[in-house]
Amino acid sequence: MIAWLLFVSMMNYSGPCNTVSGNRILGGDLIKALPVFAGIPRDAVIGYSPAPGTRRAFSASELAHIGAKYSVTVPQGLETCFEWEMQHLSEDAVRMAIREALHAPEAQVDIAATSKSAVPEGKVVFPLSGLTTTGAHDPEIAPTWNGYVAYSSERKFAVWARVKVTATMMRVVAVQSVPAGMIIESGQVRLEAYEDFPLENGVARNLDEVVGRVAHRAIRAGLPVFRADLTEPLQVQRGDLVQVRVMSGGAEIGLEAQAEGSGRLGDVIVLRNLQSQKTFRARIEGKGRALVIAEPVSLFSNVQ
Repeated sequence: MIAWLLFVSMMNYSGPCNTVSGNRILGGDLIKALPVFAGIPRDAVIGYSPAPGTRRAFSASELAHIGAKYSVTVPQGLETCFEWEMQHLSEDAVRMAIREALHAPEAQVDIAATSKSAVPEGKVVFPLSGLTTTGAHDPEIAPTWNGYVAYSSERKFAVWARVKVTATMMRVVAVQSVPAGMIIESGQVRLEAYEDFPLENGVARNLDEVVGRVAHRAIRAGLPVFRADLTEPLQVQRGDLVQVRVMSGGAEIGLEAQAEGSGRLGDVIVLRNLQSQKTFRARIEGKGRALVIAEPVSLFSNVQ
């Protein structure tokens, strides 16, 4: 019944509304709307703010009840209401939010359509999670992107846009075909600029990501190089002689050992001391180099 009476009062009030900017209507808001309430605390909670696009009306009886609580005499028939200030969703704000989400300030954002309903004043946000991936990389399709307007301290008002986004991107392209298992050299790849949707898609963007790495599978000439197609080269192969540093506190010794397995930078492999024939584990530091960090009591016993 109370909710119904509140709804009726909201529908019956037809005068101009005062704007709100928080989750709750406070005494300060009521004083601004009706100076007769100047004596009430400005931080007093009068009620919840309405949802954007709706009104929160206060009837004469409600205002009289509030006045009695604070010993304020309210003239008969006094009414008021509150609402969020609404505005059209700005295309400039949409473009700015999308460029911010993509970290691409120079991206070309062509807006095909946006939300038609008015929105509250606030920050327009289009998170990457709201992008419909279907068609995102097709320049002829404007995918739908769901976002929101962040207003008040914690509220979100849903919005959407259909956009075409392109930007000048860099990618690594194979100049010649690279067989699987080959270490890629600088002359086999080049950088090229192209127009694309500026979203992470796994393409290698600079030569440092590619040169010196191994092709995990064959890469055809003229095609872009994807990071998933690359792997780090082996720094130690089975049977290699490896220079080992053994460190314990401030002490350090060096020795030569033979690799019992292969590995890349950072891998832990088994090595064999050529003199004692003992095996031990060490972490690969670089080409033909490994490191052991040992306890003082086992500085020699573990590796010699």
